[in-house]
Amino acid sequence: MHSFNYFEENNTILVTAIGSFSADCVITNLRRSGYNVIGCDIYPSVWIPVSEKCNYVYKAPLAIEEKDYINFLLDLVHKKKINYIVPLTDVEIDIINKYRNKFNNVVICTQSEEVLSIARNKKTLCEYFEKDNVINIPAFKDVRELCDTFPLPAIAKPIHGRSSEGIQRIDNTKELDTIKGKENYIIEELIEGNIYCVDYVRDKWGADFSIPREELLRTKNGAGTTVRIVPDSDLMQMASYIGKKLNVRGCINMEFIRSKDSTYYLIDINPRFSAGVAFSNFIGYDMITSHLNSFLDKAIEPPISFREQIVCKYYQEKLLWKS
Repeated sequence: MHSFNYFEENNTILVTAIGSFSADCVITNLRRSGYNVIGCDIYPSVWIPVSEKCNYVYKAPLAIEEKDYINFLLDLVHKKKINYIVPLTDVEIDIINKYRNKFNNVVICTQSEEVLSIARNKKTLCEYFEKDNVINIPAFKDVRELCDTFPLPAIAKPIHGRSSEGIQRIDNTKELDTIKGKENYIIEELIEGNIYCVDYVRDKWGADFSIPREELLRTKNGAGTTVRIVPDSDLMQMASYIGKKLNVRGCINMEFIRSKDSTYYLIDINPRFSAGVAFSNFIGYDMITSHLNSFLDKAIEPPISFREQIVCKYYQEKLLWKS
């Protein structure tokens, strides 16, 4: 445990995975809004610069160690009188959702079980929009149903994948044979084009807002580092349509690919803050406060106007400890 300052036992939020890309923006905005923030992560707080912005930080067990992880959270909820939990990674969202009914009187600031059952299952997501008249998706198959006529090149994805882990490009029939019969994978038609991420937020009354960006440079696990913010009305309308159809509440992000003929294809929905949510914050929209407001039965922040612009994320050294 690493403690920093005393606070009252009210208005307290637990933010998980504070070493993740979105954590600094999330915690900064919550503290600015007057909330007390308890942080946790699998790594020691001294390794994580954003720890300094939390009221308290605790070292957490791995989320995949389900019982230990949930008991850890329940203990913190009791010890620190936590009112809200904001998970920042997919694996934590999956586990917390599974044990949601154990968190009495605590607001879990994630999507409903119904939304998560679609967004966290790539096969279900594809099937959900397969015959939609508004949203395009790539052609797809469960790999266990593959035939030799599936168009190549293609992309094989874990059905419950996250952060681009386990994705394989399939260029020929020999590679196709290696993926056939694999459990918990789908294969999708490979569409060449640029990746667009849309930060999207919606409240309980259906008011919503989104900020699209083209990802010019991104890490191997799909986090944009240099982006072009684009006021693209087509993308914003599609995001709004998806949000209404799924009955989204709070902030999520959607990924699209724009083909060479300028058609947008939905390729993923991440039911959490995007790694690049700070880009939306940087240009003037507070997705974090809006996300929390949506769970407090408050209105989200009003829409803003914004121009096309290029924004980058960069790193700098910071001394965390020395002997």
